[in-house]
Amino acid sequence: MDEIYEERSAEFGENYEYPEENDIAALLEATGSWLELLTMETEVVDQTLRLLIKSVFDFYEDPGEGASWRDLLERADKFAMRSVQFMVGLSAFAFWGLPPSPNVSFYGVTSKTPDISSVIEAYIALARKLQAAAPNGWGSTQELTKTVLAAEARFRLDMDKDVTIEQLAALAQISPKSIRNLLTPKAGGEVFETNAAGEIRCDSALRWLLSRSDFKTSIWQEGLPPSRAVRQIETDDLGDVLFVPVAKDGSWFDPISCQTKNGYMIGPKGAEETIADYRAALERLARMPTPYWRRPNNLGNRGIVAGVSWQRKVVSDLGLESREDA
Repeated sequence: MDEIYEERSAEFGENYEYPEENDIAALLEATGSWLELLTMETEVVDQTLRLLIKSVFDFYEDPGEGASWRDLLERADKFAMRSVQFMVGLSAFAFWGLPPSPNVSFYGVTSKTPDISSVIEAYIALARKLQAAAPNGWGSTQELTKTVLAAEARFRLDMDKDVTIEQLAALAQISPKSIRNLLTPKAGGEVFETNAAGEIRCDSALRWLLSRSDFKTSIWQEGLPPSRAVRQIETDDLGDVLFVPVAKDGSWFDPISCQTKNGYMIGPKGAEETIADYRAALERLARMPTPYWRRPNNLGNRGIVAGVSWQRKVVSDLGLESREDA
């Protein structure tokens, strides 16, 4: 299970393209435009949103003092927004069958019971609330909607419940029309069986999904494997090995470039801490719901990035001395 999780997680990090990010950014821009129209106080709205965006986002380049809130939003690293990270976790569950972050309270998710199925149900419910609250006409929410529907489909099927046409289509990443075509009787019989409410029965939906090469079976039921914490492995061929977080731009928690004169700055904005020892900082990152650290960009400015996957690094390649007691 441990190895399967690592492989699936790495595959997700390499292939995920952050489609929900644009939907959320568009909703934020529409909110600002509505506030300008509603208050008729363009200056006040600009000052307010500039402060908000600077507080929420990170920037790979200095936007300059004269930049409007729209300029700031355009240049911001959207992944720094908590709702984007939340949807990334939901997408990992929906399309890759991975469990979400172990510390879901970071996103305001609450569950009456601690079992993972109840936590995921609450996670999906919050995502549905976010998606449903978006006003009509405020930009496209197509990707948000698809991810929520796919998550609902996976959860329902894993709990032996039937699914709607829209949910199954989202999970299979095809159009609802294609699913409806498969409901039409043919010479070889119908592909799906339906219940009295017109929903597709769980067993027939799963049978069809498992016949598709692009479908990922669920592994969330086992919870988050212990390997998400830092592992140190010794083998005859590799020596001491560490797993390090990697950001979506390909940068990783490098002990050389990420080091400052006082150590390593880790943690989300507003809750950062500096740890002198690299291994200690790496262990703290591994225990965060989402690992954050500061690293220099192409201009040398140190910005916060968030890890989306973990990669194996040999200690000798990191420029660290291997510990005999590791």
